[in-house]
Amino acid sequence: MYMKAVNEPTDAVAPVGPRSRLAEWFGRPVHLEARSPFEQRMLRRSPLWGGHGVPIGRSRPVLVVPGFLAGPRSARSLSHVLSTAGWQVETAAVGRNSGPAYLGVAAAEADLHRMFEATGRKVTVIGHSRGGQFARVLAVRHPGVVAQVIAVGTPLRVKYPDFAPVKVPAEVLDRTWRAGAFGEVHPHLESDVDRDRYAAFPADIDFVSIYSRSDGIVDWRSSIESAARPMEVVASHRGLINGVAGLEAIAVALDRQAAGPGGDR
Repeated sequence: MYMKAVNEPTDAVAPVGPRSRLAEWFGRPVHLEARSPFEQRMLRRSPLWGGHGVPIGRSRPVLVVPGFLAGPRSARSLSHVLSTAGWQVETAAVGRNSGPAYLGVAAAEADLHRMFEATGRKVTVIGHSRGGQFARVLAVRHPGVVAQVIAVGTPLRVKYPDFAPVKVPAEVLDRTWRAGAFGEVHPHLESDVDRDRYAAFPADIDFVSIYSRSDGIVDWRSSIESAARPMEVVASHRGLINGVAGLEAIAVALDRQAAGPGGDR
């Protein structure tokens, strides 16, 4: 069985480090990422695809930030489900999310403020993988504009996972932009993002971190931090935003927002 009901563990923080450097470099269950097409097919056949089981959105704004090297297509299933349930969903204009973090954050900031001004409502930000890091930064920088942050399969306690398929391209791209390949270089702006990704999280913003222990890309332990409510599911990394288990967890997180102070069910 690839999916299970959402589980909310205790607030105990698990160690980030693996048992050995060799295990972390090669030992993630990357073969389990082959589940992703199956997870997406199951989602399209489930009631969720029609918006059933998702809190009614009532046109509340949601900004989705895709993950590293993912792009807007990676979030289409999530956008479809939430839009069908009545949420006003947009995908942040971060492209493939492969360049300097400060450029991606700046693009997401522009989208965030535009949605806030257009709707007059605080914006829920859902970020997948690296996108969840950006979502956290947006809340730290703009607490008066963000209603909730839902980080999905996000390494919150490290900048880049040490797993080779992520760390190698991330470091190559990092060196590439610093050499000027993406245009004018602003390392100080990158340092500002690095500072804010670990800054104290606003206490009045609901923060949820959804993770899977069988995620083949991000070590689940790096997704647990004290400011975020952890929610565990069984899914692949991509399946976290393209499968039933991940979207059920997102639905539960959205329901927490509606039920909380200032919520508008």
